[in-house]
Amino acid sequence: MGSLVRQTRPPDEVVVVMRDTDEPTHRSVEELGREELPFALRSAMVSEPGFLPPVKKGISLASGEVIAVLDDDAEALETWAERILSNYREATIAAVGGRIINVSGDVIDDVPETDTVGRVTRFGRFLGNLYKRPTFTDPIDVDFLGGGCMSFRRSVARELEFDMELNHNVADGYEVDLGLQVKARGLRIVFDPQIAIRHYSAPRQVTGLRSLYDSEGIQWSAYNHVRVVLRRLPITRSVIAVGYMFAIGSRRAPGLFPIGLAPLTRRMGFRIAMGGAAFRGRLAAVKDCLAHPRS
Repeated sequence: MGSLVRQTRPPDEVVVVMRDTDEPTHRSVEELGREELPFALRSAMVSEPGFLPPVKKGISLASGEVIAVLDDDAEALETWAERILSNYREATIAAVGGRIINVSGDVIDDVPETDTVGRVTRFGRFLGNLYKRPTFTDPIDVDFLGGGCMSFRRSVARELEFDMELNHNVADGYEVDLGLQVKARGLRIVFDPQIAIRHYSAPRQVTGLRSLYDSEGIQWSAYNHVRVVLRRLPITRSVIAVGYMFAIGSRRAPGLFPIGLAPLTRRMGFRIAMGGAAFRGRLAAVKDCLAHPRS
């Protein structure tokens, strides 16, 4: 909350969404409410577990023309809000976001550079790279943003579907789902590398993809990936993407070919032990989407 107080352009309001059982947070918000703040402070509660309910609730309650999302274990750089608003110059821009700078203790993680962020490839791969150091300095158009550092025009955000079938484990890929809905409306999503938050990983009840060896996290990540592409990409692209995922997959969630060539692909970095979990997740997503085809 302190990082929002220190903004060069403070937000007009802050909506804090809490778990109904999180008594320490309830008390902290009550204490903050008695302080003199440069914005209106509102609070709301959710009882459902998972990442999606708090985001959905906050967006439904926020009254500003631009609604930004900030994780509870992150702090915004001082120009965060100002830079977000400055990117909404054109009516076709519906979402704006930026970098996620991971911090371990007091040390910023050493991460590689990248020239590609927020992209869904021709084969349906999700290339986030939102925690890496961009090689560029100007804003660019992307396909999706990072959940802890994203914003939307309220008029667009209220029309988006929050697919609660993605709300398993750490809801991996839900930001892609939202982004592809925005793109399907013919609107733009902008990533500005000058917009950033510092992310201090908080302890969680679930680990999910916090560990590359977590089979539950891999299964739900694979499920979400297939579900998103089947529901949001054009038919031809979605079929190609699903075929690629079953055949090749990724290093952390390998497909059939890497499993069949295990001695070689292990040396290439494929986590062969996660192949079964990935296959189960992908197959479950296909079955669910066939049972409930998109309109």
